Amino acid sequence: MTSKKLYKSLLFCTIGSIGFIAILFAITNKKTQRDMSFKRGFLYNAPEKIHELNLGYNRFYIAGAAEGKVYLSNSKAPLYLLAVDTALQNKQEIRLTTDRDSFLLRSPQVQVTPPYFFLMDGTVPYIFRGSTKDWKGHSMLKTPLYFNYAQAMDSVTLAVRAFSNKTEEFTLGSITLSDSASITLSHKLLQKQVDGIFDVDGTLQYNQQQRQLIYTYRYRNQYIVANDNLQLQLLGKTIDTISQAQIQVGTISSKNQKKMAIPPLSVNKFCATYANYLFVNSKILGRTESLFLWEKSSIIDVYHIAENRYMFSFYVADIGEKKLRSFKVLNNKFIGLIGNHIVIYQLDKRLKEALPISTTAQNLKKTNTEMSVKHTAVRVKTENL
Repeated sequence: MTSKKLYKSLLFCTIGSIGFIAILFAITNKKTQRDMSFKRGFLYNAPEKIHELNLGYNRFYIAGAAEGKVYLSNSKAPLYLLAVDTALQNKQEIRLTTDRDSFLLRSPQVQVTPPYFFLMDGTVPYIFRGSTKDWKGHSMLKTPLYFNYAQAMDSVTLAVRAFSNKTEEFTLGSITLSDSASITLSHKLLQKQVDGIFDVDGTLQYNQQQRQLIYTYRYRNQYIVANDNLQLQLLGKTIDTISQAQIQVGTISSKNQKKMAIPPLSVNKFCATYANYLFVNSKILGRTESLFLWEKSSIIDVYHIAENRYMFSFYVADIGEKKLRSFKVLNNKFIGLIGNHIVIYQLDKRLKEALPISTTAQNLKKTNTEMSVKHTAVRVKTENL
């Protein structure tokens, strides 16, 4: 064999090997997302997109939704808000002011819960609270209280996730805003599995209608429901069976800091809560779901909080190649951000009457080709509920 032919043979073998490995990796990666132990149920009359608006910018996040309006904050310009109605017809630009001339904008977070708004950063730290009538914030911290995420519970109380010097782990707590603001931590809510840092990562929500604090773990199939006093009321489960966080933690020797050793398996990406329900953007593919739909949309699982059970699921379609990146629920509207776009989905007005769903499994319709398919209502019961 000549050197030229030898090189060609080696080149073909190399390309073939790389292609084979890539295919194996793709197959393996998809298998890690599918859990064969559970099956979702989809409503026959699935929620439909009724409004869509191109915001022209993908730095927006949902700072609040109330009284028929959605408030969007900009991660690069936190002192400016954009308010849009749920029909996405009317827009209002809002400028926030504070009673301080200057402060760091390291990791600011804006929340709007009429008649108040909050501008917060737990790394500096500061908390400004103001009225939605004049949008002027007043500094509420006289002594530094550190946290990495906060959720307004009422006008004087914030639920927070913070680092505990006592345990050197993340924990949930609350900050009371008064003449001398104070923080209270509860070391009983978040349950450590690996390191108490990465493994307890999750989404902190406050349900205004039920006055409950809800924390959904990102890397395991659990969510916590607590009352205003940080007392555990319920430890719920999402329908997949990933009960152990699949993460590996290493350290940066030069800084003695912890880091993820390998990419973790994400279970619950985004969450929202309204009334009796918890809405979860799951990253785990069920036994009977279409891979085609999975790659072209995001799945939202709906749970009844008080009854601690899974209710149904629905799809939120991608826009182009962009997937759902955050959402809120207001009354019977699902409000999502996808790339530069804000979308509104109409939830069933008879949501309470529509649940629980029929368990007639043989009526479930499946498709691999169309996003507009309608699914027969099913209520799925799994072993882990």
